[in-house]
Amino acid sequence: MKKLLGVIGILALAAAMLPAQGHADLRGSFAPITIASGFSQGCETASHRPDDGTGTMLFPVDGRLEPEWITFTARSLVPGKENARSIYLHLNAQQSGYFAVLKTDPNSDISYFDPAWSYDGKYLAYIKAQGLASGLFVQQFFVSDDFEAVYGPGLGADSPVDAEWLVTNAGGPRHPSWHPSSYKLAYDTAIGTSRDIYMVDVDVTPAHIDGAPVRVTFDDAKAEQDPTWAPNGTDIVYTTNRFGPLQIEIVNTSLPPADPNYTHLAEPNFAFVTHNNPSYDPTGASLLYDAPGGENVNNVVSIWKLDLATKAKCEIQLDNRADADPSWSTFVQHTRAPESLPFSYFLMTSQAGNFGVNIWRANAINSCLVPLPMAVAITPSVVNYKSNNPQPFITKMWFPAETKSKGYVCRSANTGGEGVRLRASIFNSPTLLGLPADQGSSGVVGVSNTSCFDTADTLSVSPLTLERTITCWFDKRTIIDRINALGLTDTQVPMQMTAYSNLTGRGFQGFAYIKVTKSNLSSSNVAMISNSPNPFNPVTQIKFAVSKAGTYSLRIYNVQGALVKSLTSQRYEVGTHEATWDGRTSNGGKAASGVYYAKISGTDGDASSIRLVMAK
Repeated sequence: MKKLLGVIGILALAAAMLPAQGHADLRGSFAPITIASGFSQGCETASHRPDDGTGTMLFPVDGRLEPEWITFTARSLVPGKENARSIYLHLNAQQSGYFAVLKTDPNSDISYFDPAWSYDGKYLAYIKAQGLASGLFVQQFFVSDDFEAVYGPGLGADSPVDAEWLVTNAGGPRHPSWHPSSYKLAYDTAIGTSRDIYMVDVDVTPAHIDGAPVRVTFDDAKAEQDPTWAPNGTDIVYTTNRFGPLQIEIVNTSLPPADPNYTHLAEPNFAFVTHNNPSYDPTGASLLYDAPGGENVNNVVSIWKLDLATKAKCEIQLDNRADADPSWSTFVQHTRAPESLPFSYFLMTSQAGNFGVNIWRANAINSCLVPLPMAVAITPSVVNYKSNNPQPFITKMWFPAETKSKGYVCRSANTGGEGVRLRASIFNSPTLLGLPADQGSSGVVGVSNTSCFDTADTLSVSPLTLERTITCWFDKRTIIDRINALGLTDTQVPMQMTAYSNLTGRGFQGFAYIKVTKSNLSSSNVAMISNSPNPFNPVTQIKFAVSKAGTYSLRIYNVQGALVKSLTSQRYEVGTHEATWDGRTSNGGKAASGVYYAKISGTDGDASSIRLVMAK
């Protein structure tokens, strides 16, 4: 029984009383959960604690009910014992800093990790290790919407109901996963000559007479690990090294092992890179997993979503830092009516924003859905390359009827629909040519930390309508230089402008058209001639001519004008010269296939560029 309105109740009440313009997640599709909790040693392996069916452990996330609690592990701060871990329970709210410890050893001699909650949120399975010995344990915890510190001993969500018990220690078990509707665990262990998937019935009565482990996978030469039950209660997804780098495979436990359909690959035409930590969405229709960004072994790890029926997949992108270990919520939500597209939240371990290793809540909307259209106008639309006018570019964006009909409004507040997020850090919105509308570059102080403002223009008198618009300022010199670097002067250039919605991160996209004029190209002292081959994979020879001896720099840019690699910077005599690009970036990684621009420029400002196509 609740004794008083707890801290969580106060937070939920405060959230319910926020005005309509309040933002649920700071970055639309992404919300940092643990960055205010002080875990300098990092937070990893997160999962949701499900509600028990009574609604006690549910919490509003952007007006949608989600599990109130998440669980994760953090490493010890004891010198020399940093590999020891503890398990924590944390409020599923961005930057709340509200958490309690569930399993820990003050001396860091015992490590607790791989936490997983039963379908009813009552039983926590985990691995307990000391020295070389480890076992799979289960312990029951009290169902509550707040901690012992508020409700008293035995009445908090962090309160154990009884003592832990050992389910199995055979072979060094890892990665427990609860069945979606019964007290059964899947896990991996190395009882025989290889690591395999097993399952075991768990007896939650006081007798704790658990079932005998049942082997599920049978390859004695290769490893199968990291299992997760599917929502149908028969399939288990896991990773295997049978094909080299870890790939994702699914086993149907309702079939006999001899059946040819007993196991199958989640993605038959997989990329030859490591796939880890698969997790089912609540419907069982898709998987999340982590793999190198762009499926390139030289890139940091990203989260990927795979549709099991169509095999379509998309990379979920927050920033250029690593994201890993996804875990779906069990709830299916929907975008704003009348669009009402289904989606689900998930947790991930991320280094986004350079905040260290933290737990973030996310969804796939921004990365995996085609952006909705928006209209964009820019002033001035024609500008000279050598212009010294400090006045920024001014953009005005508004939504066409198609976008407004889906419940979105072009304003920073969520009044009359879901508004547009204005933000100039980490996950920027809006952007022009990938550049944020930040105050530092434009000198204009707008909403939040951007150079954007809400504006309104009357567009029609039959009937009278007031169209909401957002006006932003972007640094002129930066954009002019990018267009010049791409060799697109003296032509009308479509510049992509993007933004996303406040609550779910629904993407918007439009194009602003400008022309940068440059009258002295014909008298340039340097000129690109050609590159061969073109298209190429991955090496090409770039040929250019110098009509005046001097120092010249040759650089590769992507289509957004960002520097990919500097090839040379040296003195060249009059004549024809060549340089080689091996298709690698400045940090040694392999560049993705697509269009690039090679630009040769001199110290006197003369420059020339050529279009390159890398085909793989």
